[in-house]
Amino acid sequence: MQTAIVETFQSTMNKCFATVVEDILGRTVKEEIFLLLSRNGIRTSEIASRFDDVVGVLTSSFGEGARVLVFKTVTEPYKKYSQQAGFNFGESLRDQITLLRERVTTDILNPKTLS
Repeated sequence: MQTAIVETFQSTMNKCFATVVEDILGRTVKEEIFLLLSRNGIRTSEIASRFDDVVGVLTSSFGEGARVLVFKTVTEPYKKYSQQAGFNFGESLRDQITLLRERVTTDILNPKTLS
């Protein structure tokens, strides 16, 4: 059961990333970002499990502007799991993802339906 919860969390995070990128930058740029990630060995299904690598690729390509995408991507799963995102733009986003994943697996939370 724990594995299914983690897989659901990762799937939710992957979908949140795709939604955030498309909402902010548009469908064409989203497709280019997925190609960029693919060229760097990161499959779409691995975004959540390799999020540090994703952040590295985005930062390398877009500079500090990538932090907006990363911040929005991290706040979206909090909304999907109906959790309060009690952190600021400058805080460690990796820690926030870890905290949410632990809360999801411990409390066996389910995400709201993704649109």
